[in-house]
Amino acid sequence: MAFRNKELIDRRFVNVKGLIRQLDQLVKRGGSIEDFKNTLKSLEERVELLEDLIEQEAKILRRG
Repeated sequence: MAFRNKELIDRRFVNVKGLIRQLDQLVKRGGSIEDFKNTLKSLEERVELLEDLIEQEAKILRRG
């Protein structure tokens, strides 16, 4: 499947991976629960945006 906005999708995946690494560091270094929750919320929001973007791209590709 060839996406029109592949660069945007790639950037969003990089962002998601960065937030996962941030969560990992918070756990390893004993970060605050509040920081963990805030980062987790950001991660969830980014995943939703990525899902929406992929869904939009898939609809466009299905239409031709």
